[in-house]
Amino acid sequence: MKMKKTSVALLALGAFAGAAHAQSSVTLYGIVDTGLLFNNNVKGLHEYALSQGTSSRWGLKGTEDLGGGLSAVFDLENGFTTGTGALSQGGLEFGRKAFVGLSSKQWGTLTAGRQYSVSNDLTASYASGADWAASGLGYGTRAADVDNVDTSNRIQNSIKYESPNYNGLQAGVLYSLGGVAGAFSQNSIWDAALSYSNGPISLGAGYTFVKDPYYSFFGNQGNSSTPSTAATGANDNMASKIFGGYASAGSEQIIVAGGSYAFGPATVGLLYSNTQFQNLGTVSAVGAISAPKYTSGTATFNSGEINIKYQLNPSLLLAGAYIYTHNSGADDLGSARYNQVNLGVIYSLSKRTSLYAIGFYETASGIDSTGKQAVANFTSSTYSADNHQLAGIFGITHRF
Repeated sequence: MKMKKTSVALLALGAFAGAAHAQSSVTLYGIVDTGLLFNNNVKGLHEYALSQGTSSRWGLKGTEDLGGGLSAVFDLENGFTTGTGALSQGGLEFGRKAFVGLSSKQWGTLTAGRQYSVSNDLTASYASGADWAASGLGYGTRAADVDNVDTSNRIQNSIKYESPNYNGLQAGVLYSLGGVAGAFSQNSIWDAALSYSNGPISLGAGYTFVKDPYYSFFGNQGNSSTPSTAATGANDNMASKIFGGYASAGSEQIIVAGGSYAFGPATVGLLYSNTQFQNLGTVSAVGAISAPKYTSGTATFNSGEINIKYQLNPSLLLAGAYIYTHNSGADDLGSARYNQVNLGVIYSLSKRTSLYAIGFYETASGIDSTGKQAVANFTSSTYSADNHQLAGIFGITHRF
């Protein structure tokens, strides 16, 4: 009789543990990627290096069922370089994501921490550089990822809300607190986006407004310069020649809109963005590259992209994109134009492992943000010696 009672108790305990496990979960996930990179023009020299076609990462995400359709959620995501094992995002432990919050199937999700913008969540899929063209490496973006569609800049100290999906319609808003005593709006960021998906068609648009972008938006890495950093030896938060001369901007505005249409094995995507560095001459940017002393005005970048993906068979994807960016300049110092082509072939060995070959070619003309002759400058790459830059990467991606 005693043995029978003990068995019943153990069975009840096991059932309770199974139910608790079903209500809560923690998932380990990630990507390990490495490839051989060739760049024909790094300050006029050829470069051969071990690089990545997709940013390597690992993360932990979890959920706990709180009852009534409400769940607690979290996500901690670390970025690293496969070739050296070094941390990415300036050495931050969880530089890609670090947030916690509550999620409801009826009311949506509210989270706080270091996060992607909602504009990125709802529009990045329309851009080749945030999808198949070396996402995270930056080579495939519009000029220097000036519109942040490839999340070169994550948003720290942010509170984010995303609605449920209502028959294909979804919206989101985000606010990042600047954290400066006595100056509530300093270093703050506002972001909002809307998307709609129905069958083969998908549409999305986003708006981002940033105060003091050199520090709040671009100063989001572990090694970023701050207002208190000594000028000698300070890092440049906006190192690209394409827009780095506008580091003194008091605010930045980004409008992005895009869409895609799938027909059969092909998907065509379109993306447009307008990026403005406003109120030039307002911010003292510690460590910024030498540039004309802009005292006022706005510098505007207009970018457009068209891309296509074609699933030749279940294993083989072919893709291509054309990108055009126009910097209208500021203070009558001239303008610059950037043209880029991305081409890619991805072969899936399984659902988790694939081989890829991706090529990039960029040309530049006019006068760049530093007031000098514009040069080609892929994101994450050292700028070229002249007006063109050609690169290719061949490698393997494994997802877990």
